[in-house]
Amino acid sequence: MLGEDPRFKEEIIDKISSDSIDWTKFVMLCSNHLILPSIYLKFKSHGILEYLPGELAEHLQDIYDLNLIRNRQILDQLHEITATLNRNDVYPIFLKGSGNLLDELYSDIGERILGDIDFLVPKKDWLLTAHLLEKEGYEITLPYYQEIERLKHYPRIAKPDRPAVLEIHQLPVNEQYQSWFNPEMIDRDKKTVGILNGCYVLSDSHKIILNFIHSQLGHMGHLYGIVSLRDLYDLYLLSKRIPLQQTIPNIKTPKKAIAYFSFAGKAFGLDESFYPERNFAAWIFAKKHGLNLRSVFFYHTYRSIVYVGQRILVGYIGQMIQSIYSKKVRQSVINRLTNRQWYIDHWHSYASFFIREK
Repeated sequence: MLGEDPRFKEEIIDKISSDSIDWTKFVMLCSNHLILPSIYLKFKSHGILEYLPGELAEHLQDIYDLNLIRNRQILDQLHEITATLNRNDVYPIFLKGSGNLLDELYSDIGERILGDIDFLVPKKDWLLTAHLLEKEGYEITLPYYQEIERLKHYPRIAKPDRPAVLEIHQLPVNEQYQSWFNPEMIDRDKKTVGILNGCYVLSDSHKIILNFIHSQLGHMGHLYGIVSLRDLYDLYLLSKRIPLQQTIPNIKTPKKAIAYFSFAGKAFGLDESFYPERNFAAWIFAKKHGLNLRSVFFYHTYRSIVYVGQRILVGYIGQMIQSIYSKKVRQSVINRLTNRQWYIDHWHSYASFFIREK
């Protein structure tokens, strides 16, 4: 990681000078991981831009400039959302990228590419929040098939003249992780931010835990052997605020968390200086990640097996078993199986996955 060791800068300049970098692959990788603005700012602050091909330096600046404009618009959107909810005594807790942006985690407003605006509100205010924002012109963007009360977040809503889609959460994570990461815990440790009154963000410790859950459990990164470089960069910045070791006692799957943290150290070129502990899960994770990088066949085959296996075991068989003893699950299954559009959307989800795999 640039800034941690002056030798990193020298190594990068040497590689650029030796003309050994495939810049097309470099840009595609950074673009897929949504880190081009971060790369631009790192290269700029460490005097590396001047060594890049001219067109590449211009491209990186263009991407950064566009993201800066968009993030300023998102900040305006966050102000509008907060004002609308505050008028009705609702005080949102912003999560993930938008929460980090408000908490000034990044060196620059344009550093982080944001997707959705995720925020958490008390369960009693959840549907009220959605209705308030729908009155302001937000509309549901995609169909949903479960009973709305069972959803982790309200169906995604968007407004035509606003940059970001909203996910209004009544739960911060999937139900199986609620015993150790839930709204009550978050509410106790939430903190205010200086640039926007009337809202909150997660504590730094909870930001790290959510980063892990989102990357490794929710998106099954520990199974795939895949990480998002954007998530890793957020983790790196958060580690500057609070030692990662302090979060382990609050994570119910510590072996997976240790594997994630130790791999981050390896990815940053910092190894034990970033996170000192190692375990067998970390070794397995590194091996899977290495195979994903080296073998296209392994990447596509293994990823497809995991995807289909999870769909069958957790999605189909798991929900059918749950429906035997849970009326809510049973009704949700019936709603989907009797809805023609669900079959179309379900097929499209498979098609889009395997098209991306090619």
